[in-house]
Amino acid sequence: MENENAFKNWINKDLVTKIASEISIVYPSFESKKFKAVSLKLNPLELKARTKIVTEYLKIYLPSNYKTALNIISKVIKRKKLKGFELWPFSEYISQHGLDEFEKSIEVLYELTQLFTSEFAIRPFIEKDHKLVLKYFKKWLTDESSHVRRWISEGSRPLLPWGQKLNIITENPELTISLLESLKYDEELYVRKSVANHLNDISKFNPKLVIQTLSKWQKNTPTEHVDKINWIVKHALRTLIKKGDTSALELIGISSKLKLNVSPIKLLKSKIKIGDKLHFEFSLESQSSKSQKLVIDYRIHFLKSNGTLVPKVFKLKNCVIAANEKIIINKSHSLKKITTMKYYKGKQAISLQINGQSFEAVSWALLD
Repeated sequence: MENENAFKNWINKDLVTKIASEISIVYPSFESKKFKAVSLKLNPLELKARTKIVTEYLKIYLPSNYKTALNIISKVIKRKKLKGFELWPFSEYISQHGLDEFEKSIEVLYELTQLFTSEFAIRPFIEKDHKLVLKYFKKWLTDESSHVRRWISEGSRPLLPWGQKLNIITENPELTISLLESLKYDEELYVRKSVANHLNDISKFNPKLVIQTLSKWQKNTPTEHVDKINWIVKHALRTLIKKGDTSALELIGISSKLKLNVSPIKLLKSKIKIGDKLHFEFSLESQSSKSQKLVIDYRIHFLKSNGTLVPKVFKLKNCVIAANEKIIINKSHSLKKITTMKYYKGKQAISLQINGQSFEAVSWALLD
C-alpha cells in the first residue's frame, strides 16, 4: 500500500490548484485550466520529477518574457499564501531560466528563501558568476532573517545533498571561509548547523583547511561563544573523526596515544544469515593512572561483487574509561535488507577503531 505521507505527495493536485489560483490573482490572463492539467501526470512520479513537470508547465503558461514572468512570481511570493515545498516549482523555474537576468533573479530568490529555501536554486548562479553571488551574500550576512543567513552557508555548500556540486568551491574552498567566519557566532543553531555542514563538506576534499580554520576559531573565540564553536567543531569534523583523523580528534580533546589493552573481538556466531544480527563483544582495560576519553567505532569490512573487502565505519560509543578500569562492551549490528545496501555472501570481517587507531580484524561469513 502506498504511503500517503511520502514526500512526493507534497506536490499534488491540490497544490497545483493552489498555485494556479495564486498566479491568477496577480496575473488574471493565466490559463489556469490548462495549467492544472499537469495534475493528471503526477501520480506515477517521485518528488523531484513532480516538481520538474510542474516547473515545465509554469514555463508554458507564464509569459514567455522572463522578466515579466519573474515579476509575477515575485508578486505571488510577496502574498505569502504559498509556503515551504509549495514554492519549490518557482525556485526551480528561476534556477532554470533566470541566468540571463542574473541580479533580478537573485533578488527574487532572496525573497523566496525566507519562505522556502533557495539553496538549490542559487547554485547555477554561483557556477556562472560566483564573484557576483558572493558579493550579494556578503551584503546579507547580517540580514534579520535567519533563513537568509542560513541560505548564504547552505546555498554555497560545495557538496549539498540533492544539490548541484559546486566545482568552483571544491577547487577554491577558501572562497566561502570568510562567509562562515561571519556566521559562526550566529544566535540561531539553524544557521550554525549549516556552517558545520559546510565545513564537513570541505573536509572531504581539503581536510587541512578545515582543521586550520577550526583550530583558529577555537583559539580566538571569546568565552561567551565557546559553546557555539565547540558544537560546530564536533559536527564539522564528523567525517574526519569517523576516518580516525588524529588532528580532528585532537580538536575535540581526544588523544591518539592510548594506554589501553584491547581484547580481540568475540563473535557470538561467525556465520550469519541475511536478516540476522552480527553480535560481538570485546573488553578494554586501562593501563593509565589517569582517565582517558575514548571514541569507539567499529568497521565492517563488507564483501563486494569484485571480491574485495571494503570497510564501512559505524559509531559505537564515546565514553571515559577511568584509571586502571576494565569494561566489557557488547554490540549487535543488523544485517537486514535495506535499499541502500547490497550484501554478497562469503567471507567478511569486523574490526575496531578507537581514537583513530585500528585493531585486528576478525572474520565472519554471510550466508544466504
